This record gives sequence, C-alpha cells and structure tokens, in this order.
Amino acid sequence: MRKTLLFSALAIAVLCGQAYAGGPRIRAARNAAYFASARPWHGDYAYTPIGGPVALVVPPHADTMAAWGWGVTSSEIRPLYHQFGRADPGGVVFGETSPFLPTPLWPSHTDQFGVYPVRGPWR
Repeated sequence: MRKTLLFSALAIAVLCGQAYAGGPRIRAARNAAYFASARPWHGDYAYTPIGGPVALVVPPHADTMAAWGWGVTSSEIRPLYHQFGRADPGGVVFGETSPFLPTPLWPSHTDQFGVYPVRGPWR
C-alpha cells in the first residue's frame, strides 16, 4: 500500500513538473501560436447587436471548445488557438460592405451567433 501511494505521488509530481516546466504545455503553446498566425480569431458571422464578431474570453489554460450544431453529428470539439489581445477589428456595419453575415433567423450552429471563444491573457 505504501509503495503504491509513493509511486502515485511520484508519478503525479513528475507529470505536473513536466506540464509546467516545459513539455506538452510549451509545445501546445507553440502550436497554438503557429496556427493563430495563419487564421483569424473569428468566423463568418457577426454578433447582430454589435455588428461584428465578439470575443468570449475564456481562461488562458483552456485549450479546446465545444461547437454545437442542431442535427446528427453536428457537434465537435475544436482546439483554441488564439490568445486575447487588445487589437480592435474596427467598426463593422452590415450591408454590402460587411465581410460578416448576420445571425440567421433560425440558427443551426453555435458559430452563427457571432461569439467566438478566445483564451484570456497571461499575467
């Protein structure tokens, strides 16, 4: 019993040390920075009351999100690549010049609401 407890404590210490001293967390951050540099933080839809996409700030350790769709096999787990920054995309007005679509009257996916999760800033 003592050996099992000691081994478990040692394994937890090693895994926690690896997660915070380099290892998988650092690789995940590098991958996220790489993908974020090539992709926008928002999708095709705008949050209708604002007229542009809105960033939903989630904790900085979050690495995935759930995207829900109304239908069979329309739900998925996606990685979160983007880190929150202060850059403002500027005012966007609906119409012929807007690059974003308004929320449909009958949305069929959570992406169509125009609210996109973005990881919060580190201290």
